[in-house]
Amino acid sequence: MTVSQKDIKKSKDLVEKLLKVNDQKYNDWLHQQHQQFIEENQDLILQALSAFTGQGEEEEEKNEPKVNEQVSVKPTSIPAMQN
Repeated sequence: MTVSQKDIKKSKDLVEKLLKVNDQKYNDWLHQQHQQFIEENQDLILQALSAFTGQGEEEEEKNEPKVNEQVSVKPTSIPAMQN
């Protein structure tokens, strides 16, 4: 299903108004949503980066955290790649 620009604008306007009531800025909220999505997909991101850099499975296993160790990846921005 394709979402129309009209539907997107309508949703955005509603979210902006709701955030304003809660004294929040839309761009701050949107950035937070982006960060949350990145965190939720960090395994996929790390796999893609490993494949891109050619890191083998043996090397990857050495770099995996131990069972009780947690790794959090929270990039502040991802630079655009140029071809």
